[in-house]
Amino acid sequence: MENKKEYAVSYYGGHVSAWLCVVVAILGIMYLLLGRGGGTKSMMVALFFTLVLGLVLAKDRKAYGEEMLAGLRDSMFCVICVAFFMAGLLSSLLKTSGLIQALIWVVAELHVNTGFIPVVAFLICVVISTACGTSTGTVTAVSAVMCPLAGELGIDMGLMCGAVVSGSIFGDNLAPISDTTIASSQTQGVTVQEAVRTRLPYSMTVGIISGILYIVIGLSQSAGGSAAIEADPSSAKSLVFLLVPVVLVLLMYKGWGLVSALLLSNALVIFFSLVLGVLDPAVLFSDDSPIASGMGSMANVAIVSCLIVMMIQIPTKSGAMDAFASWIITKCKSIRSAELIAYFMAIFGVVATHSSTNTIIFTGPFVRTLMDDYKDEADHSRSANILDATACGTNGLIPHGNPALVITGVATGVAGVPATFSFLDFLPYNFHCWGLLIIFFLSIMTGVGRKRKKTV
Repeated sequence: MENKKEYAVSYYGGHVSAWLCVVVAILGIMYLLLGRGGGTKSMMVALFFTLVLGLVLAKDRKAYGEEMLAGLRDSMFCVICVAFFMAGLLSSLLKTSGLIQALIWVVAELHVNTGFIPVVAFLICVVISTACGTSTGTVTAVSAVMCPLAGELGIDMGLMCGAVVSGSIFGDNLAPISDTTIASSQTQGVTVQEAVRTRLPYSMTVGIISGILYIVIGLSQSAGGSAAIEADPSSAKSLVFLLVPVVLVLLMYKGWGLVSALLLSNALVIFFSLVLGVLDPAVLFSDDSPIASGMGSMANVAIVSCLIVMMIQIPTKSGAMDAFASWIITKCKSIRSAELIAYFMAIFGVVATHSSTNTIIFTGPFVRTLMDDYKDEADHSRSANILDATACGTNGLIPHGNPALVITGVATGVAGVPATFSFLDFLPYNFHCWGLLIIFFLSIMTGVGRKRKKTV
């Protein structure tokens, strides 16, 4: 009785109904994307009807509405939503800055084979994400430059987006300052240093394989030669705008919040644009202003994020999430099954909540309890790595994850990219994300890397 009072919403049919809503949302999104070829707007439709279904099944519809809105007051959601708008603005400003033309000039002058550009984007994201510990910030910083560049050079946009997301997830999983690294270490009772040290071989193995794949596929798509590019040498002055992503990275590395760093970076682009004369001051205040169009381009992404946060409240505020976690723990029979439970709980949690950090924080204590039952075989640094890698990898593979939402919004703003462009177009190229899930699943099933039981 006391436990029920802790939850604000209950449904006809109990926890089954709460999970039914989540399943309907996921299936609806997949159907509209896969079966109907829809984009971000299709996700709005699926999520809207999911919320309607939740309303119908809720016993107290007033409480239901209040809890849906309560989720929108979460500070993390506000940060992400504002970051979306700032990311769209940065992309728009950089497009008008002439930076893309300047980079094309560099490619032409150096006779760079365009097939290498996807792996360059991947490596840039690896460095930035490892330095800053954020996948969303990295995708924001790099996609604003690389996606338009891919459009101009005829590089497959799906391949480019996959390279950017993969490289961004690399650091989110490995960086000592990443919130997922800190959360996974703390919940499992190990130091950040130990967690990073033990997951490094896995991350590096997957990262190297991913880099090779980007080279092979990139070169195969470029037909093995340099593209015939006509470039204006006068555009070289716009290379100064490369300082903007560098400043953004440095600010995040120094501990600035993503929103503050993006605001200053956008202001810096405007300043350089006015000084170099590439932007007319009058345009800033017109209806065609890159400020208005940039932020407006991310409106659909922000709406989807809003609906997702509301949907998450259905299993969370009803106790369905807690009940599921408690039930799954009872199914553990061995160290392998304990690790598999940790693995699939991380996947399920991210799919249901679209947040790798929150998933780790929520499931971490349960996983640690599981591992305590197998002290002779369990290694808490290993469970931290399973949680972190699986959560981060999954977050890069779902359509409602922040990396996918950001880069889809940026990519669809590139000339020639259809409005129906979605995560499905770059899902096959998210090599590092797929690799993290595969390598840890194989490690769990084979026992490779697991602490061996001591014998006397």
